[in-house]
Amino acid sequence: MTAGPATAEDGAAADVSFAQRYYDLHPVYRLVLRWAFIIVTTAVAFHQSLLSLVEVTRNGSLGGFVWTVPVAAVLVAFAVARRRRTELPIHDRQTDIIVGLMAMGVGILIQWVLLPRYDLYFLLLRLDLVAMWLFVTSAAVLLFGLRPVIRFAWVWGMLLMVFPLPYYLAVLTFGGGKTSAGAATLLISGVGAGIAMGRTYRRGFIASVAAWVIGFALLAVITIFLHDAPLLVYQQVPALAALCAVGAAGYLHARRGQPKRVLERKVEPIAAKQVWAGIPLVLVCTLALAQFQLPTTDGEAPAPRSSPYPLRQELPMVAPLGWTTQSTQKFPVSRMFGPGAVLVRQRITADVGDPRWDKFSRPRTLVVDSTVSPRPYAFRTFPTRVLYGLTAARISDPDDVKLSEDVTGHMISVVDDKLLVTWNSLEFVWGDDQLAQRVTVFAVDNHEPGAPFPEPTQSLLPSISTLLTLLFRGNDVLFQEDPTWKDAALLTTFGRALIAAQTGSPA
Repeated sequence: MTAGPATAEDGAAADVSFAQRYYDLHPVYRLVLRWAFIIVTTAVAFHQSLLSLVEVTRNGSLGGFVWTVPVAAVLVAFAVARRRRTELPIHDRQTDIIVGLMAMGVGILIQWVLLPRYDLYFLLLRLDLVAMWLFVTSAAVLLFGLRPVIRFAWVWGMLLMVFPLPYYLAVLTFGGGKTSAGAATLLISGVGAGIAMGRTYRRGFIASVAAWVIGFALLAVITIFLHDAPLLVYQQVPALAALCAVGAAGYLHARRGQPKRVLERKVEPIAAKQVWAGIPLVLVCTLALAQFQLPTTDGEAPAPRSSPYPLRQELPMVAPLGWTTQSTQKFPVSRMFGPGAVLVRQRITADVGDPRWDKFSRPRTLVVDSTVSPRPYAFRTFPTRVLYGLTAARISDPDDVKLSEDVTGHMISVVDDKLLVTWNSLEFVWGDDQLAQRVTVFAVDNHEPGAPFPEPTQSLLPSISTLLTLLFRGNDVLFQEDPTWKDAALLTTFGRALIAAQTGSPA
């Protein structure tokens, strides 16, 4: 007798058998499988963001603190998971799917709309990490259910500390050095310890204070005895060590007089059992998010060094032939650009007037700002617009200008409603990944002596106003669609002569 064709009931039985085999697994194994799925899909959806974070960390940027946040959150989540489950045994998959898809949609909109809008401030804001947070949270809702996710609400809120702008504000407020970066990272351990030990407000407060005390003690040891340690050591070791110490002390205190077994607690069953409807939704959103490209910051990257002399901080630039330095000012900018960084401002005036640059043949005065930084990647994190706090300026797209064989500058046109002037500026960066110099040359349309030029600042507060304006009114309000290049020829000629003067070659 020959076997008949497979029936629909046989396929359904096979499906049920496969699902039943999964649900027969121990809850720990099912937890591991679901989290492995979330981690893999996150890595695929945000592979560019993760590679960017690796580059940021490798270049010694302040943004490397981001790695501390998920590690601390995992430690805190273990502490929260040890508490007895208190949520009601009520489960609604429709609510899970609706909430999960809404958050996924917001994450996709951030990648699609806000990233291009804030492309100039990409490394300062890292909105892609906010989108990643939304993706992971949504995937957890779809695969575990809304109520279990709410149980860890404080941990999910802690993960939002990957948004770097508050961290940068704290670092600049504390002074801007490696010790300041470590002190700002202790905010993470302080918050984490309070959440982990916070069965009551009193316990949470005591744990948070203890984490701060231990963290600052370790930070002091590193600062005094390991001063030359990498920035990442300052950011991670005090914060994570303090969190582990407070967590271990809290565990030993809670288990005093009892056996010290970490895994003695019974593993509760997983609330959301029907995960199969959520998996395709997560996969679709993963593929959609993987298509978005991150904004590039190559325009602020240092080119191969063209200057024949070693770059030195606080060293003024050599004025080109036919130009004379009238005055020199120095502004400390170490908070943004690393230890010893100083912005050197030179007012350089032409020896004779030229009718090409002024119809009355008056000698033109240009301002040259130069900064040598031991953290070249900071030029990408804090672009020129941030350094000068141009909150009321409309800026054009940059125009590339060839200044020498290996140096290309970027020229922009600006209408500054605060200074009531329009101006052009030329900028170039040279150096290597250890030491680099950014040079910005300004020419304003006011040719009178004492004409106002943009003033540097070390505060990020003016930039927040610009960011809010961009959010609610869009790029057009701060974008100059029809740039006026009144001094483009002057800046190009001067820029080439300036580079020639530094290299000692003929202009």
